[in-house]
Amino acid sequence: MSPRTKEQIEEIRNRSMVQIQDAALDLFAHQGFHKTSISQIAKKARVSKGLIYNYYQSKDHLLESIIQDAVEVGEEMIEGAIHQDLDPLQSLLKILDHTIKKVKDNPTYWKLIMGLSIQEEIIGKFEDLLKETQMKNLNTVITLLNAMGVPNAQLEAMYMAAMLDGVLMHFIHMRDRYPIDEMHQLIRTKIINLTPN
Repeated sequence: MSPRTKEQIEEIRNRSMVQIQDAALDLFAHQGFHKTSISQIAKKARVSKGLIYNYYQSKDHLLESIIQDAVEVGEEMIEGAIHQDLDPLQSLLKILDHTIKKVKDNPTYWKLIMGLSIQEEIIGKFEDLLKETQMKNLNTVITLLNAMGVPNAQLEAMYMAAMLDGVLMHFIHMRDRYPIDEMHQLIRTKIINLTPN
């Protein structure tokens, strides 16, 4: 049997890390961060405790990786929409479309992230990162709304964020019973109608 290539080793490593993070996220979200042990994560992920410690220095480090990955996904969606040759309205619509698609494609993941993000112990650990990300994303939307000439851009951006959060939360909890496509179109229409005549 020939030795594994660097690419094969990297693929195995990435697959193991995804298994570990998925198992940890599920346990953290359902039973809480402090009540979850590395042994439980290893058992759920079907890996050894040693392998977890090979990738993560501690349970805190593993949690930080999960939160950081979720933050990066959100940032990539916004940056992907604004770094293209699109006018501000098209950029906003693209951010909306990408956000809804991401959640529709993997509602279980986002439900777990949401469950994790409302735990007091998590908010305390990552308050600065979460606030910074939230403000950065909000400021991007405010900038786009200002470029469109929308009055009260800050309030409109905050309203839009609250509306989208609410729609996604209802979809995550109701899934097939929730009219996500119709709500998506409704929000699109509201964004388009913000443009002054």
